[in-house]
Amino acid sequence: MQRLDRAGIEVLLETEQFKSWFAELNGLNHRLELLESSIERAAEACAEAGFRCTYWQEAAEEALLRSADLGNTCHNLRTEIARLENEAFRRLAEFESVRDEVTDLWIKITAIEHRCDDHPDEATRVRSRARYQGELKKLRAAYASSNERKEALWQAEELLWMQVAEQTLMVPEIEVRSQRLEERYGQLMHRVEALQEREKRAQQTLADEREELVEVQKQMAKLRSAAKMSFSCVCHENFLYWPIGDDAKLALVVALNSNPTDYNIEVKSGQLYQCETERGVRYLEPVSVGTSVVEEDERLIRFFEEVA
Repeated sequence: MQRLDRAGIEVLLETEQFKSWFAELNGLNHRLELLESSIERAAEACAEAGFRCTYWQEAAEEALLRSADLGNTCHNLRTEIARLENEAFRRLAEFESVRDEVTDLWIKITAIEHRCDDHPDEATRVRSRARYQGELKKLRAAYASSNERKEALWQAEELLWMQVAEQTLMVPEIEVRSQRLEERYGQLMHRVEALQEREKRAQQTLADEREELVEVQKQMAKLRSAAKMSFSCVCHENFLYWPIGDDAKLALVVALNSNPTDYNIEVKSGQLYQCETERGVRYLEPVSVGTSVVEEDERLIRFFEEVA
């Protein structure tokens, strides 16, 4: 690094070589900022697409699982319906058997009663009833018991068929819900595929821009390295540095980027400043170039007030 006085640096800043170098660096720096901003957006898009993809895939799998559960419910209902129908047919056969038994008993009772009532005189009818009184009592008791059993069987039969009807009607409703969930699964998986494609494109964009970012950073590193040789300075990320003459404690610096907030004064790209080597750019002093007046901001006014 060569020591230059202020006049020599001013002349250097006006050369075509420096202006060309500075313009190229500014262009690369602008491209770098655009790439970093674009990379942030692409990374955010990747993360968002990945999150939404995972969320909707889980929702789709949940819909499919619920559909399968409803399908199992339908299967179990059909099994139960078949069991109830078999039980109903068994009870119906038993009911018909008991009904035939009741009918036979009724026929026997009626036949005996008619036989007794067919005698022409009352005395004979009374004797006949007395003779068949024990048998009729047994037949009527058996009839009452069988008829009660028949009624109970019929009530059980009706209850079974009501259960069959109730569960049979339930099956189509559950099947519709299951089919709707299957359709939702298909819709959600279509959404997932679209999100996966979007995530894939975002990842490719992100990879391309990161590759381009590396290339831009390499070009900027080459330019900074060339500045050290071409302009006899120290070139860091945001400033060029030259020691001032024989004074090792002071350095002249040229800002490579504008920055209105991070330093003690507003820094503008391409302008010349002075700093102490020990404190560096933490505390900058404005330097006018030639006879031009340095443009001031509020912090610059405060700086001169503090010096005064």
